Amino acid sequence: MRILSLLVAGLLCGDAMAAQGDHIMGANVGYGSQDFEGITSDSSTSGDNVMYDIYYRYMWHDNFGVEAGYLSGSGGIMSAFVGIITKVNSIEYKGFRTALYGEYMLSQSNRLYAKLGASANELSYDLEGGNGGVRSLSDNGVDLYTAVGWGIRFNSDLGMNIEYQYIPIQELTVQNLSIGISYRF
Repeated sequence: MRILSLLVAGLLCGDAMAAQGDHIMGANVGYGSQDFEGITSDSSTSGDNVMYDIYYRYMWHDNFGVEAGYLSGSGGIMSAFVGIITKVNSIEYKGFRTALYGEYMLSQSNRLYAKLGASANELSYDLEGGNGGVRSLSDNGVDLYTAVGWGIRFNSDLGMNIEYQYIPIQELTVQNLSIGISYRF
């Protein structure tokens, strides 16, 4: 009877262990470029970008999942200097995103991955008028979200990744290179 109890307990634990690992929480911080294409040619500007991204991923298959997250970014140091001489400055964006996630296993712990989805964003910026006045403007919309990267997962279920993101947000195009950490449970 003891052996049967141990067998049943072992099978139940095995099923619980197999179900574990479908959920991943993570965060990325990054730096990149931003290109703003305004309504007129004199309201266009380029600069650098600092961003962060937090997310939850559910893996419904060994190599595929769905991801939801929150992203936010703004101009960096170079954008602040460029903003002095251009008509557009104080560019910021934030929004919620969702994406399909797919990965290709290079080894048991290394993987290449891609994300494709949409983000609901708010873009805000200051626009200098012809008479020296500044107008604060904002725009909302649903835009494309794409990313590709490389990740490694350790035996402790902690992971690290390097990711390239391409995100067009209304008049703004953002390209970031980010590093991140995640935990699988």
